[in-house]
Amino acid sequence: MKMKQLAALATAAAVVLTAASTGLAITNGTRDGNGHPNVGAFLVQRPSGWRVLCSGALVAPRVFLTASHCTTYADANGWTVGVTFQSTDAEHPTTVLSGHTVSNPAYKAPYQNDVSIILLDQAQPGPYVPLPTVGLLDDLKKAGTLQDAAFVNVGYGTHEMVNGGGPTTFPFDGDRWTSVSSYSSLNQDMIHLHQKDNRDEGGTGYGDSGGPTLLNGTAIAVVSTGDVPCWSTSVNTRTDTQEVADFLRPYLALT
Repeated sequence: MKMKQLAALATAAAVVLTAASTGLAITNGTRDGNGHPNVGAFLVQRPSGWRVLCSGALVAPRVFLTASHCTTYADANGWTVGVTFQSTDAEHPTTVLSGHTVSNPAYKAPYQNDVSIILLDQAQPGPYVPLPTVGLLDDLKKAGTLQDAAFVNVGYGTHEMVNGGGPTTFPFDGDRWTSVSSYSSLNQDMIHLHQKDNRDEGGTGYGDSGGPTLLNGTAIAVVSTGDVPCWSTSVNTRTDTQEVADFLRPYLALT
């Protein structure tokens, strides 16, 4: 997928995805199919049924990794949450895995320590998305290998902005998509990625928040934010920090 877009704010995702149309594709996009069966949709129960709020990844038998701004938004609204790994039409799931949110106690809005989980009620078989060792991205930066790296995005977010003479829309089809972005910069807890139109690069959009940023198959970050409106840069929270490792450790051990 191209998903030349902003990485979703949970509030925007809830509004956009409720009203979004179906059946459209992202420019230069790729439906994921069975490419990443361990990346799922973060669902919330609404009066009209299940709705995709964000995305996430199964990183351990009971741990669905996602973004803190997604879990806290669901909690603030008192919504029942669930997860589906259905690759198409996620808002009409045949199976929903039950669980509850566990928001990172170190999270500060909007995106500080933006890594949290849904703790599933029942353990799920793998494959699981690998997590990085602490400091991996710092080591790669020192080695000079980030500049040429390909970062894979996977999620259930909206497609590229459409202007059709009326209000701007971000089409949505409920399918899992994948795209590739290039490296921009790295700081203490965030990685910034390009999603340049003139280079036919992809990126992330509304509803992709919490979805994994993959480097060689490892979830080195989760989608947090980006520029408006879903255009040239995404900003993702690193999972290779000591703070994230400390938060996740007790949950990763659960079976």
